Amino acid sequence: MSVRMTPLQSRGLAFLLLILALVGVSAAIAVPTLKLHYRYDKAIAQQQDLLGRYQRMIAQKPQVETALEEVRQRDGRRFFFKNTAANLAGAELQELVRAGIERSGGRVTTSQNIAPKEDGDFYKISVNVQFFATTENLQKAIQALESQKPYLIIDGMTLRPMNTNRNFKPAPGQEPEINAQIEVSGWAYRSSDSGGAP
Repeated sequence: MSVRMTPLQSRGLAFLLLILALVGVSAAIAVPTLKLHYRYDKAIAQQQDLLGRYQRMIAQKPQVETALEEVRQRDGRRFFFKNTAANLAGAELQELVRAGIERSGGRVTTSQNIAPKEDGDFYKISVNVQFFATTENLQKAIQALESQKPYLIIDGMTLRPMNTNRNFKPAPGQEPEINAQIEVSGWAYRSSDSGGAP
């Protein structure tokens, strides 16, 4: 079926087709370009946000360095054993406990290390000590152990009287002794050169 158009209609249709073709070509060029611009604008905004964060972090550098220096001056290592090897830290703990008990008037009979336990970047070092002391000397020993540096914690304690006879009376001016068994713990940094092995 053919439709006959007048020359004016034919020119109008041609003009309309030309306009549609121009719109199609413009859309084919403009849409990808706009998408590309949107993508780049988003990437630029992200990078500017990141740059702003980095600049704020750099601006805080002096305060952070001052805070780190304050922490270094506090010497947090004084609360841990000097030795980083677990066996040497165990020997250090045994010596600290023995000295603390004997300075307080107690008599150490046995001392035995307990296997170290990993606790993050640290080892928990423990020792089991048995000793004899009067009640007053026992109190002094406990206070001496828990108030020194490096920090020591008494994890457990068993106290037994030396004489179980109910009618027992100590000699005048003499206080009866107690058989005490305590478990004492402290912490040591894990040795970096041994790969963290005890």
